[in-house]
Amino acid sequence: MKHIFLFSIIFVISIPAVASPIDSLHRTNPNGIQSEKLAIVISGSMAIVTAAHIQNYNSWWKGERSAFHLGDGGGRTFGADKFGHFYFTYLSSDILWHSFQWAGIEKKHSLLLGAGLSLAFQLYVEVEDGFTKVLGFSAGDAMADVGGAFYPVLQSQVSWLENVRFKWSCYPSASYLDGKFRTIFDDYESMYFWLSFNNNIFPEAIRTFIPAFLGIAIGYSIKRLNEQNDGVRELLIGLDYDFTRLPGEGSFLKSIKYVLNYIHFPAPTIRLTPSIIAYGLHF
Repeated sequence: MKHIFLFSIIFVISIPAVASPIDSLHRTNPNGIQSEKLAIVISGSMAIVTAAHIQNYNSWWKGERSAFHLGDGGGRTFGADKFGHFYFTYLSSDILWHSFQWAGIEKKHSLLLGAGLSLAFQLYVEVEDGFTKVLGFSAGDAMADVGGAFYPVLQSQVSWLENVRFKWSCYPSASYLDGKFRTIFDDYESMYFWLSFNNNIFPEAIRTFIPAFLGIAIGYSIKRLNEQNDGVRELLIGLDYDFTRLPGEGSFLKSIKYVLNYIHFPAPTIRLTPSIIAYGLHF
């Protein structure tokens, strides 16, 4: 998994923490852009890209190089890698556009900047994969990157999509605990990808009996992967939480709640495949 997840989370949480002193010192240019905030966004983004490059190099690229070639690891991961590419590009795009808007750039321009920059980095990753002997450039991964990068833009144009978010969760697999992976983000068996719906999707008569912060989510993961490319797909459905609908005001608290909404937290869940199992709590 080639991602900037942890660094992005740290970055977005830090923004409200520095907002107050900067708000009292900022200089706004005629276009409304606040230079100090923009400097934080740009320097933070550069730090994230550098850290992500180092992570990817150590995990994937420092092995044997080759001429540029095509490849696709999706057959070995039953599509989980496509969900991963979509989700983590969506995550970086969403965080970036909010960061640029915080710096005073208009929303429509912030959305395009977030989508464009997150996609540019992910396509750079795909090209580097193309020169890595064991990987190769994946058109499927690139298409998932495009979808993830521009989903926030689509949400801004189709208001109903504000009710639909993509989330991620993890729980260490036996393979990860055995030390077979450098990080848990490289182990698809440890990860779950969720399509989350808030309670606006329920009929109004039902909504009145459901707390505003409760919704439902459909999850996907894979298990029992082996060197023969065998494995098992897991499809799940369960409750989910919309933290932005919990009480609490203030820019820092609102940012924390927004960031928590990128993650699916343990909740009652039913596994639908490969067999039906009910969980009181499932990550």
